[in-house]
Amino acid sequence: MERNINLFVSLVFGMLYALTSQSQVGKVEVTTNAAGHFELHRNGVPYYIKGAGAKDHFDLLAKSGANSIRIWSTNNGSFLDSAHQHDLTVALGLYVRPERSGMDYNDEYAVKGQIEQLKNEILKYKDHPALLVWGIGNEVDLRYSNFKVWETIETLAKFIKEVDPNHPTMTVIAGVDPSKVYHIKKHCPSIDILGLNVYGSIENAGANLRKFNWDKPYIISEWGVNGPFEAKTTSWKAKIEPPNGVKADQRKRRYKELIEKDKERCLGSYCFLWGQKQESTATWHGMFLSNGKPTEAVDVMQYCWMGEWPASRAPSITDIHLDAKNWQKEHRVAPSTNVTLSLDYEKNNNKNLEFSYLLFPEAFSSKIGGDRQETPEKISLEIIEKSKSGIIFKTPKIKGAYRIFAYIKNFHGQCSVANIPFLVE
Repeated sequence: MERNINLFVSLVFGMLYALTSQSQVGKVEVTTNAAGHFELHRNGVPYYIKGAGAKDHFDLLAKSGANSIRIWSTNNGSFLDSAHQHDLTVALGLYVRPERSGMDYNDEYAVKGQIEQLKNEILKYKDHPALLVWGIGNEVDLRYSNFKVWETIETLAKFIKEVDPNHPTMTVIAGVDPSKVYHIKKHCPSIDILGLNVYGSIENAGANLRKFNWDKPYIISEWGVNGPFEAKTTSWKAKIEPPNGVKADQRKRRYKELIEKDKERCLGSYCFLWGQKQESTATWHGMFLSNGKPTEAVDVMQYCWMGEWPASRAPSITDIHLDAKNWQKEHRVAPSTNVTLSLDYEKNNNKNLEFSYLLFPEAFSSKIGGDRQETPEKISLEIIEKSKSGIIFKTPKIKGAYRIFAYIKNFHGQCSVANIPFLVE
């Protein structure tokens, strides 16, 4: 008897949870306003995406004025719960294996297996109250040759239409290309929104979509500074990274002058990356350092989303020089020689700043599309003299390619970073 009562209570609570969860599901749809412009509506109210690619720092993200996050797969459902707790919605990625990872879209068993697994994920998360849109695949078009991948995208999008009437479908491509637009229009009619991962190509993304006859709305699903794949390189193939201050200015301009201004078709954006990752360097895309401290990129996004700067602002390195030549030049030095690293920076509203420096071997990598890269181990840096404008340090005695990083931090832990690659020869 007691066992039956416990079973009955469990069933009742399960039904109540299901009903409560269902009642919280947001109705999201693509519509047009009185001016004929595309809009995203959530529960009948216009919803402009102010988002970031993020897996943590949700408290600061919400405080900075964001309303949404983008994640790339369903591997960790706790991200949806955490986002919901911070009143953030989620563009939820369905990881469709790209061809470059070894997936063969001529292998019907592999294709069917992937589709069935992702259908289960769709059923699992379709009623989550934080869900905003489905992101079906991320950059499956990057270095691909088998166009059958679009059949998988359409199969999943069509399934979503059948089981989830509350959330639009999106697929995400790398850059804007007429052939990609053609294939998606032809083979994926169940896709509602085109997601664009655009870095340097953001400058003409909106115009190119119109030129290539994309007639549905789009979301800037990843954007930020020009990526390592677009950067100038030294003669020894080290990629040249701008200082954080230069990147912050680029972020602000692109948001204000490119993203916000396309009110006809753009439903909003997700900046990249509200976190940290190794991609050519440990600081290229990340708006935080590897120790979790925020950089001035966070301040810039608050300004973009809220129209005001935070009360405490990070310092910002605007230029970095090695022996009087700035970051845009090549730097060749002799082994075991004293050289000068100097910084130009904005203190903003800070009085006291802390400076630090790290030296690494150059991290050459052929990885693309966000594929995982390993961070090199730091090596000993011999500082001869230190000042508020930089340091004099001794170059390594072993010939090779290196990169030196300079960091500035304020009392609140807000940071800025810049680096210079150099060759010891």
